[in-house]
Amino acid sequence: MARFRYLAFYVYLALAALLGLARLEPHLTVRFSSVEIEDVQPIVSVVGAVVSPGVYELPTGARVADALTAAGGALPSARLDEIDLAAPVADGETLRVPSAKDQTSAARLGVPLERVSVNLALETELEKVPGIGPELARRIVIYRPYRSLDELTKVPGIGPASLERLRPYLKP
Repeated sequence: MARFRYLAFYVYLALAALLGLARLEPHLTVRFSSVEIEDVQPIVSVVGAVVSPGVYELPTGARVADALTAAGGALPSARLDEIDLAAPVADGETLRVPSAKDQTSAARLGVPLERVSVNLALETELEKVPGIGPELARRIVIYRPYRSLDELTKVPGIGPASLERLRPYLKP
């Protein structure tokens, strides 16, 4: 008789578990809802050797060349070989178009005309840049890679003001 009780108990337990699972099954299915990605039209600042420096709203997916066109084009003194015209622009980005005048003033100060790549340069090469010492060069190397120079602000010790001082000497 005791065996029958245990058997009845286990049958009852199994039945309860099956009914519980059957009741939970509709809740176990995963349902996906469509997610709409909002298209943000980037607003960028274009400064330097352009006809009309200023802030421009560009279409979604715009490139640096589009920002340059919105600013009226480059001046004859612009050094377009130093910027990537095909790079996408991000909302809130500042696009600086260097000029030959900037390069000659840098040469008079004894600064090399060749800009140093923050992604490829060794620490010793970074230390040659005015304002970068051994410790800051080490931190710049640790936080690599950088898609743009603006990402250097994530390096401890480089704020917006420091970045603006370093910008003429560096490239991504």
